[in-house]
Amino acid sequence: MADQTPKDASNPASFVKTFLVLLALGLPGILSLTPTIIGQLEALPPELADMPPSVVVALSLLNPLILLAVSVAVGVLLAHRVGLRSLVAERVRQGAEIWPRLRPHLRMAFVAGLIFAVVVLGLDALIDPFANVELVDGPLAGETATLGALLTQLLLGLLYGGIVEELMLRWGMMTLLVWIGWRLVQRGQDTPRPALVWTANILAALLFGIGHLPALAAMVALTPLIIARTVVLNALGGVLFGWLFWRRNLETAMVAHAAAHVGFFILNAGFLLLNLG
Repeated sequence: MADQTPKDASNPASFVKTFLVLLALGLPGILSLTPTIIGQLEALPPELADMPPSVVVALSLLNPLILLAVSVAVGVLLAHRVGLRSLVAERVRQGAEIWPRLRPHLRMAFVAGLIFAVVVLGLDALIDPFANVELVDGPLAGETATLGALLTQLLLGLLYGGIVEELMLRWGMMTLLVWIGWRLVQRGQDTPRPALVWTANILAALLFGIGHLPALAAMVALTPLIIARTVVLNALGGVLFGWLFWRRNLETAMVAHAAAHVGFFILNAGFLLLNLG
C-alpha cells in the first residue's frame, strides 16, 4: 500500500490533539440525548427511582460517551492506514483547510440525504398497513406527533445522528472492520480492495440498523416485520453514508446523514399540518 500516513500520525501529541478535537465535535450530540433521558425518568426501574435525576442523566450519558471516545480513538489510530479520511482530522494534523475540500460535495450529500428520507418514509407507508402498529418516525407519525416533538427529533437527528453516529459507525466501526479485513486478507499490503471495503460498509450498516432496536422496543412491541423494517431501512442509510465516507470523507457522510433528518422533519411536519387541517 502506498504510504498515505501523515508524517505526524503516529506522534502521541498529534493523536491526543486529533482525538480531543473529534471527541469535542461529538459532545453536543451526546448532550442532545438529555431531553429524551429526562422524558424517560418516570419509567425508571425501582432500583434507580430513588436516585437524583441529575445522577441518572449523567449515568445514562456515560455509556454513549464511552462508545464515542472508543470510536474516535479507533478512527484516529487506523483510518489513515486504510485510506479513510476526516477533513477535521487532517486539519488538526496537517493544517489542511476544510471548507474548500468539503464545499464541492455539499450539494450532492444534501440531495442524497433528502432522497434517502423520501425513500424511507415511502417504504414506511407501504409497510405500515402490514405492521399493525404505527411505526416510529414513519409518515403516519404526524397523527400523534407535535411540532415541538418533531423539532426535538430534528435536533437529536442533526447532532446525535449526523455527528455522533457517524463518528461511531463510520469513523470507528467501519474503519476497524476495513483495517481487520485489510490485515487478514491483504496482509496490510496495497490499498484495501473495494470488495473488502463494501463488506465492512455493509456490516457496519447492519450494526447501525440493529442499534436502533433497543430504543424502538421501548416504544412499540417488536415483531419480525418491525425488526426487519428497522434494520433494513436504517442499514440502507448506513450503506449510503459509508460509501460517502469511503469515496469522499467523513464530513460528507455527516452532511448526508444530517440532511436525511432534515428530510424526515419536513415530511413529518407536512403530514402533521395535513392532519391538523
